[in-house]
Amino acid sequence: MNNLPCFGTSRKAVSNITAIALGLALVSLWTPAAKADDSLAQAAKNTECSKYDKYRMRGSETAIITTCDTLSPDGDGPRKAMYDSGWLVQNYSSITELYDLNHADSNVTQRYSGQRPTFQANTNFTITYDLSRIGFFGENAQLGMQANWTQNSYLGNGLRDTYINQLSIEQEFDSSRVRVEYGFYSIGSKFYGSVLGTSTAATALGPNSGLLYEAGVPVGGFKPTPAFDLRLYSTDLRFYNHFGVTRSSSPQGFQHDSKENPSGLSMTVPGSKLLYIDEIGYRRLPKADELSRWLRVGAVYNTSDYMNYQVGHPTDSNHMYYVAYTQQYSQPDPSLPVRGIYTDIKIDQVPSSRNVYDKDVLFSLYSIGPFDTRPYDMVTLGYQHKWISQWARQALSRSTQLAPIDSSETMTLSYAFHVLRGLYFNNSLSYTDNPILVPQHPGSLVLSSTVYLSL
Repeated sequence: MNNLPCFGTSRKAVSNITAIALGLALVSLWTPAAKADDSLAQAAKNTECSKYDKYRMRGSETAIITTCDTLSPDGDGPRKAMYDSGWLVQNYSSITELYDLNHADSNVTQRYSGQRPTFQANTNFTITYDLSRIGFFGENAQLGMQANWTQNSYLGNGLRDTYINQLSIEQEFDSSRVRVEYGFYSIGSKFYGSVLGTSTAATALGPNSGLLYEAGVPVGGFKPTPAFDLRLYSTDLRFYNHFGVTRSSSPQGFQHDSKENPSGLSMTVPGSKLLYIDEIGYRRLPKADELSRWLRVGAVYNTSDYMNYQVGHPTDSNHMYYVAYTQQYSQPDPSLPVRGIYTDIKIDQVPSSRNVYDKDVLFSLYSIGPFDTRPYDMVTLGYQHKWISQWARQALSRSTQLAPIDSSETMTLSYAFHVLRGLYFNNSLSYTDNPILVPQHPGSLVLSSTVYLSL
């Protein structure tokens, strides 16, 4: 028997993944065993960085990194002066390299991330201001601004541009039970929990394969859109309903969307119409002796016209349904309650007539602070299975006279190593059995290495 029954990947490929991934993990784990990483605790003890977090940008489902985890937690003095005036400035930068260890080929037109050595660089400046100082906005309000510069050697993997990534106001009322945000931002970062567990961004399939993106939801890494979202919480702030409306990303793809929205502040883009998203959920954040739990169910309705592969021409609307569940199972250190073992599972579906990938399942097992001496590291094992629409397969077959794939599976192992305060080194290894739609291509084994820097 040549294939493993669960994944359909060769035993040799799985052996390669295991050997190389274990090597990466061992390299990433290099540290003096006798000395634990207590750099954030020391920063909180010796500076006032903890109180600066009050002004971190709000609204995203994943919190902005703590000010204590930056190269200069106190900002050499100016950060305190700005805080006293209601301001906070932060900078985040990253450099990523992706390379297919199985079938890299620099002599062919690049079709997926890593087929040739693929590089990405990104830096952004985030500025917030406490609008509560201006009585008109209420007791808990914030102005958020973010400018972004990004470069990609492969345009199928992202943008090459400088633009405003966010310009918005977030207000909270009734003891934070009612929260509104409006302005320009990527509304996808406010829903779903995209960055938890497995990510397509570090695999051969790239960002185009995400069903949230396919449905037209503006997601992180691309240009923002004008948006409004409203959250209503129960009295214990656990049950919620989250509704949003925004301009859809362009049905012609993120490069076309970027061309028509050069600054990131364009109100309209040709062909992009209103998109609505609603999510109902229950979320319990980790506290001492209380494990985290997050269940959410959501729906998207996009009024834009999309190519209908079933009839061969564009027709109105696109939509998506999703259900996701994230659970924490352990808490080795109650003083750092986010540490522990988690699982995250997502099930997504979009119409097969209007999308290339019409359904997927994503599963991740991950640990934050996997070792007592490494409380800020993170290790992740992920799996995703994506199905290709029958109508898209037929259209591809007619146009290319080749047989497209019917599904694609990816397994990923990654380790994020906290080198020092403000610096992370992340290595991931992803095996994808079918990295492109057509023609059928041997499986890819993409090594992704990223350096993250926070100032």
